[in-house]
Amino acid sequence: MFERRKNRRVRPWNPLADDQRALNQASYHRPLDAEFMSVLPEFGPAGAEINDIHTRLRDMILGEGYPCVGSRSALNKDMYRIGLYGELGSSANAYGLCHDLYEFSREFTAYGNHSVTLIACFRTPEILSEIHFEELLWEQIRCLHDVDRHFFAWDPTVSSDPSHGNFSFSIGGRGFFVVGLHPHASRRARRFGSPVLVFNLHEQFDRLRERGKFETMKKLIRARDTHYAGSINPVLADYGTSSEARQYSGRAVSADWKCPFHVVDKGKP
Repeated sequence: MFERRKNRRVRPWNPLADDQRALNQASYHRPLDAEFMSVLPEFGPAGAEINDIHTRLRDMILGEGYPCVGSRSALNKDMYRIGLYGELGSSANAYGLCHDLYEFSREFTAYGNHSVTLIACFRTPEILSEIHFEELLWEQIRCLHDVDRHFFAWDPTVSSDPSHGNFSFSIGGRGFFVVGLHPHASRRARRFGSPVLVFNLHEQFDRLRERGKFETMKKLIRARDTHYAGSINPVLADYGTSSEARQYSGRAVSADWKCPFHVVDKGKP
């Protein structure tokens, strides 16, 4: 399940590289001269639709006071990729988005101390409420897992139990912290005109801890978010003390909230 290249680290194999279902849905693009070009040569330049969404996202994230310094860094250094898909919460997107997350994982096997992120944008549906978005987010995660579990085991460095403090969503054998954006988000920093899922490699947070930078970044984000939104984000939690699953949708869930997602063992029907 892995390929080895001379003088390079082992890079994860993309099991969907030749899957036509995945290629029909794939939308993996990188910034190039203020627009976007597909990382996959056969797809060529990005269309106007993805460039428009990117411009709006970039204006928001790089706008004055936006609290997420990791996202700002990734955009400023072009250490991000973006894709545009159909309906959030649909199995029709799962092969294409899995394919693109595998490509992302291949491309960013090594990335130093930079922040890297994959931004998955969706055309539909119209989001009706925070609860509606949350339901669609977890349904999309379930659909991704249904594809991924046939190829990869769960990242052994993170928990597969959504109630555990070390939980992280795993795809392609690597943990990802997922951030949802949508029009009805109660937090200003999570509010965007169409549904978006942002995938951040979980190991980035471990590296920050190892370098003694995590607490400093956490305090900075909280201070910026308080200034940006007028109050501290109630869903922010200390790393490892409660499940990050509670933060994915951005809604302030209750203390007795139960994650609707559960892991199915690799290869099981």
